[in-house]
Amino acid sequence: MMLSDEAKASVPLLSQVGQMIRGFMLSQALHVGAKLGIFDVLRDGPKTLQQIVEASGAHEGALYRLLRFLTAVDVLCEDEGRRFSCTALGALLQSDHPQSLGPLAVMYGESFLWRSWGDLYETVKTGKPGFERVHGETFFGYLAGHRAEAEIFNAAMATISGNQLPAILAAYDFAGFKKIVDVGGGHGTLLRGILEQYPNATGVLCDLPSVLAGASELRQSAAATRCDLVDADIFRSVPSGGDAYILKLVLHDWSDTEAIQVLRNCRRAMAPGGKVLVMEAVVKPSNQPDLAKWLDLSMLASFTGRERTAEEFGELYAMADLRLTRMIPALNLSIIEGVPA
Repeated sequence: MMLSDEAKASVPLLSQVGQMIRGFMLSQALHVGAKLGIFDVLRDGPKTLQQIVEASGAHEGALYRLLRFLTAVDVLCEDEGRRFSCTALGALLQSDHPQSLGPLAVMYGESFLWRSWGDLYETVKTGKPGFERVHGETFFGYLAGHRAEAEIFNAAMATISGNQLPAILAAYDFAGFKKIVDVGGGHGTLLRGILEQYPNATGVLCDLPSVLAGASELRQSAAATRCDLVDADIFRSVPSGGDAYILKLVLHDWSDTEAIQVLRNCRRAMAPGGKVLVMEAVVKPSNQPDLAKWLDLSMLASFTGRERTAEEFGELYAMADLRLTRMIPALNLSIIEGVPA
């Protein structure tokens, strides 16, 4: 649990460290609550324990203990009639909230991801991702053979894109681009948002066929007639002729060698005067609160990649015959613009 400086000052050091140690308990409790649909049950107002039991199918005694725990962290509240309701924090876990984090809570508590964190000791000792030790294959190789887990992952990624979209649109002007290629763009949440705001642009969403199959919202959107969906192995090639190549939360999944290969493919495919727009968290210096450092540990546990500093992004671009021109903050990401060197 991350505390503000003011909150830290009022909590004894022993308690602060204790809260850190027990942090996994909260993550799992939120996961279970979201997966059972508890926060959706409470969408329309307070419900009794029995009503929540009937809607969720959970064990009454165990469920009450979970709900009571969630009141202790200000996600739920219980009234004198033993009815429960969502707080403002709990509302963010409802599936239809415009900024819902429910899919993220579900993903982080799922066994396929959780188990690699349980092997973090060996990961730090060896430098090899725990996910591959636990499952015997890479993260994306695993998802290719496990449809249910892939749907959970893709739903979480779409949630992240939806929450970040307003900040990206506010931070960067896409008006000059005629053809925008979203590389590894998942279900197309970001590309759809850009095309809807810039009606003169066309788009290409490229990803694996199994991922593109879930891009139903893009297919049904007003931007559908201006967007092609293309099956692609981004390590081999990407669609050509774009004047903007977007890679949002893609490169951090991969080693430097793999990331450079993807950037080189974009560099070769782009139209004259084209740009690469990498959208990722940029690691700040040590001793500063930094979401990127949390994400970096997630990369360490499950992937071959990592979060990178500004200098490291510059080095990646140079190796791909690109020049980093500017870095534009957008919520908890930066838009890292590059042009042909």
